[in-house]
Amino acid sequence: MLTVPEASARILEHIAPLAIERVPLLDALGMVLAESVRAPMTLPAWDNSAMDGYAVRGADIDSATAERPTTLRVLETVAAGRFATQPVRSGEAIRIMTGAPLPDGADTVVRVEDTDGGIAQVLVRNARDARRNVRPRGEDFREGDTLLEPGAPLGAAQLGVLASIGRSTIDVHRRPRVAIMGSGDELVDVDGFHEVLAGRKIVSSNGYTLQALVRDSGGEPVNLGVATDDPASLRDHLQRAAGCDLVLTSAGVSVGEFDYTREVIASLGADMKFWRVRM
Repeated sequence: MLTVPEASARILEHIAPLAIERVPLLDALGMVLAESVRAPMTLPAWDNSAMDGYAVRGADIDSATAERPTTLRVLETVAAGRFATQPVRSGEAIRIMTGAPLPDGADTVVRVEDTDGGIAQVLVRNARDARRNVRPRGEDFREGDTLLEPGAPLGAAQLGVLASIGRSTIDVHRRPRVAIMGSGDELVDVDGFHEVLAGRKIVSSNGYTLQALVRDSGGEPVNLGVATDDPASLRDHLQRAAGCDLVLTSAGVSVGEFDYTREVIASLGADMKFWRVRM
């Protein structure tokens, strides 16, 4: 018998990438990228503030302490999405919000907590931020950088990166359609739970687990339902898988008198690569 890794390898050697399609960005969650993605621009496009505070020259605050604060003249206030109208010179500061472009002449953002929050002038009471709290231009990526390679699974983080470079659609491999079939006279779906309460049946819980796993893995589950322990029922259910890329069956493959799954699959033209696994 094959080991589990050997069986997995034998399954995977027969798996091939599916066709490529272009989908809206948000529809690509859980799919697999089919193109190389390069940055069309540099991000951030300019040095910017990593804090709410004051853009200053680091040399001006090197000696600032709570006992001997440094006083600077405030020139203006710059919000995120706006640019300063003037440079910062020695003895000056510009109030700045997180993400706003750093003014010319500044190399430091003093966090507002280390100041008195002044509007016309500000007292800087700590030198710990000297030459800090600045996100440099191109810290995330630069124009021409490869951001994602073909074969990359697309999760939430990858969609965020694609949105940041203006991609509203993306080329992906289409989702596999995965047919799922349970079998056994003892099984019912959840809507037949009254039979479970009566002590006659059990819920086909494997089917629900497999559907959830397929969806979680980026596939499209196709529920074939529960076949009875009868070759005709198994054949009928399996034939509903036409057009699917993969079929997952649960039960009916051992050596019991009513285990018909293998012979029915063979009668439908399947080429069995292995049967039992040492696990």
